Amino acid sequence: MRLETLISQVMAEKVRLGYTELQAYRGYWELYNPIIRFFRERNEAEFNPTLIEEFIACTDEKFKAGEIQRFRHSSLTCAARQLLHFANTGTYLWSVPKMGSRYHLNLYYSILLDDFLSSEEFHPNTKQDLEWVARRYFNWLESKGIEDIADADQSYIQQYLHDCLAVMRSTSVYNVHLYLKKLYQFLLAKGYTQNSYEAFFSFKICRESKLYPAASSENVNAVLNVIDTQTSTGKRDYAIVLLGYRLGMRAIDIARLKLSDIHWECGEIHFIQKKTGRPLTLPLTADVGDAIEDYILNGRPEIDCETLFLRAAPPFGPIQDARSIGNRYDIYLKRAGIVRTAFDGEGFHSLRRAAGKNMVTSGAPVSTVAQVLGDSNIESTRKYIALDSEHLAECALDFSGIELEADYE
Repeated sequence: MRLETLISQVMAEKVRLGYTELQAYRGYWELYNPIIRFFRERNEAEFNPTLIEEFIACTDEKFKAGEIQRFRHSSLTCAARQLLHFANTGTYLWSVPKMGSRYHLNLYYSILLDDFLSSEEFHPNTKQDLEWVARRYFNWLESKGIEDIADADQSYIQQYLHDCLAVMRSTSVYNVHLYLKKLYQFLLAKGYTQNSYEAFFSFKICRESKLYPAASSENVNAVLNVIDTQTSTGKRDYAIVLLGYRLGMRAIDIARLKLSDIHWECGEIHFIQKKTGRPLTLPLTADVGDAIEDYILNGRPEIDCETLFLRAAPPFGPIQDARSIGNRYDIYLKRAGIVRTAFDGEGFHSLRRAAGKNMVTSGAPVSTVAQVLGDSNIESTRKYIALDSEHLAECALDFSGIELEADYE
């Protein structure tokens, strides 16, 4: 296929995915024309993956020599990787390795990584973690002279995890172990290897478990008070926060919620959870129902779209993902004067923890809380008991009435 034909197909795919033609073609001359020129200088009109890698390497050299700025380097590399990914998979690559990644891969492992990441519709956060684990592992295999993944048997996996233990916390190694298991399941299914090493990966790695806080009622009320419900954006965000706080819904499920999921006649919300793939039914409480109704009737853009919550600015369409909801919540926290720090656990998911804590505090059995929150593993729900500090204090024993033996010798 000719290079320019491939670029045209990428542009068409961007339009199909929701870009306007102006947005899709805005960077054509700045990003793709240099690639076309690079190919012409080498008398090549057909798309050639090896030449794409040479273009990326040349771009790296120009950046290191100070001939181009960081943003220019990142943009050109991104465009080249998107072409390579589209040629291999027929899908548009939304994100590429961040500038400055230490784990650069050769063409073989780059294609393997692209194939893995496009094999399923991973959550953006999960996809980012999967890419980091697979990229680091492939880079390590390259350093060991492994040119074919089929040659990386169990001994290499063991050695790699042992090396990880020397430089990572147990929590990180746990994640590496988990995602390598996922990687090798893919490799077996696609015929890249003859073994997924299921027995080896069945051994668990213990990890530290950090208990993040539940959102306090003071903080949630402060956030709700700064949301301007006179605007369409405010009406939408007010309903979203209530869904998280009252019903404990995950941000990704709120983003995917459909108009048809709201069953007004029976006062329930029915949806399929993104994380577990299981159906869940939640009660449509009066305050949540009023907020959703206000948004639909007085704030939601009038477009033909089944998704409940839409972007507030054109082009109107579904909210992109859970991260968008989290970012909006962070904005309201800041407006309410609530200062956040990195990894403090006070983000949007703290609303779900608050919902679980409130149910436990009210005396609901853990099994009931698990059903309402849609947790597939009841152990995931037990942590809400630890968040109920008031009732835990009642369980603490004092030493009244207990005689202490003293050793006088």
